[in-house]
Amino acid sequence: MAVIQERTTSSGKKKYRALIRLKGYPPQSATFERKTDAKKWAQDTESAIRDGRHFKTAEAKKHTAAEMIDRYCSQVLSNNPKKRKNQQNHLRWWKEQIGHYVLSDISSAMISQCRDELLAGEIAGRKKRSPATVAPCC
Repeated sequence: MAVIQERTTSSGKKKYRALIRLKGYPPQSATFERKTDAKKWAQDTESAIRDGRHFKTAEAKKHTAAEMIDRYCSQVLSNNPKKRKNQQNHLRWWKEQIGHYVLSDISSAMISQCRDELLAGEIAGRKKRSPATVAPCC
C-alpha cells in the first residue's frame, strides 16, 4: 500500500514522498514536487509490482536452479573440503528435483513441497531422513 508524506525542505519548499510497501517486496520510494505526481507514481508502481513488471527479473529468467547449484559447488564448496561430500549429495538431490526450473519460477511452496517429500521418505530408492537433516541450516 502506498503512503504519501508531505515534507518540508530547509528552504521551506514542500515536497511529497511516495512510499510503497507490499508484503514480499522491498519498499520503494520516490520524491516529487507535486502531490498528484506522487499519487500517480504510487499507483503505477504498485500496479507494476503486482503484475510482476517492476523488478528486474531478467537474470532470474536466464538461469536454472541447476546452474545455481553448480556455481555454488564450484565457488563455495571448493573452499570447505570437510563439508563438501555431504553437501554435494544433498545438492544433487535438489538439482534432480528442481534443477530444470528457471530461478524466477521457483517458489517457496515448491521448495516446501520438496522438503516435505524428503522428510516423509516418499522418494523412490531413498532412505528416510531425520528432521535435522531436512531442516534448513539457517
